[in-house]
Amino acid sequence: MKPESLLKNALNWQPGRNTTEGVVIGSIVRMVRNLPDFPFPGWSTEKVRNGVAETILPVIKSIRGYKNAACVEMSDLSYGIRRALLTRKQLTPCMAARQDGCYVVIPQKRPVCLMVNEEEHLVAHAFRNGLNFDDSLDELEELDEALQEQLTFAYNSQNGYLTSIPSEAGDGLQLYCLLHLPGLAIANMMNQVTKALEKLHVSISPYFSDSQDDTGHLFVLFSIPGPEDSIEEIQESFTDVVNHLVRREQQVRRKLLNTPGLYLQDAIGRAYGLLTNCRRLSIKELRDAVSLLRLGTLQGLLRWEEDEHTILVELNRFGLEQATITALAEEHGDPGLCLRRASAARDFLNNHPHHFSDTTI
Repeated sequence: MKPESLLKNALNWQPGRNTTEGVVIGSIVRMVRNLPDFPFPGWSTEKVRNGVAETILPVIKSIRGYKNAACVEMSDLSYGIRRALLTRKQLTPCMAARQDGCYVVIPQKRPVCLMVNEEEHLVAHAFRNGLNFDDSLDELEELDEALQEQLTFAYNSQNGYLTSIPSEAGDGLQLYCLLHLPGLAIANMMNQVTKALEKLHVSISPYFSDSQDDTGHLFVLFSIPGPEDSIEEIQESFTDVVNHLVRREQQVRRKLLNTPGLYLQDAIGRAYGLLTNCRRLSIKELRDAVSLLRLGTLQGLLRWEEDEHTILVELNRFGLEQATITALAEEHGDPGLCLRRASAARDFLNNHPHHFSDTTI
């Protein structure tokens, strides 16, 4: 299987539908499982990792929906492809650093990716647009049942499924949510938010895990499970936290838009002007500008002939595609990338009829 096949299959999930007030973009459920009698990947040798892979991979490939999945050993992936998969959340930072005996599996028609010999022997991520954990949990439950028809995972009645981090033993499940928080970011409130979330056993980090990770106003929120917590309890409390953040973001957006001086309206207008007229565009500039165009669309400053949902999906897709192109090209030091990125931004606006309202809100 050619490494490039991973990127083709990785298109099965892109941030799209915003079901929660234009703030929640996507949700992820992480499931981890380990084999008994094998050391965890962080303590294993290449020979042991190969043994784990030889045990797990044939079972995965035998499951309906996974038979034609792209499957590549990490040592065969270039730095650029790893960065691109990281950008798409098809790899974790831990997995991106792995080499021999570690594999990533991405099916063509299921919104799932699997990693063999990450921090755990098997890690599966299920993706959905919007705030939708139920469908991902159903997807992973079906996968888990199929795996356990042929495999036995490390489990005991006291701790549940065993993991490399003892505090995360139990159901072996963790929840993530992708949020667009331009209001809180522009208002310099993210440090305050981070400290408040820590008290609730929830963490937040920038979406982009590279040198420009503070751009785009995109963040990943994730639960910190304990052995005593069931997935039902985690889901209920985590969803409450997400909904609270949504309300807070909406409050800050309204406050910023009503602040004398029209600072936010000016920022949105400048972002629009940049993308309309630029001839060179850095990835940082693009991320911030696309974020502000999304915000301007939601606030009625930027009006499109397409319906709001469609154009938000297209803006998200455009931003992610450009981030992927950048990840692939950066290792080659492409001097023309800034020029092509600017051209792509102008083409996007030309291909989606719109007008910028001069109405101040």
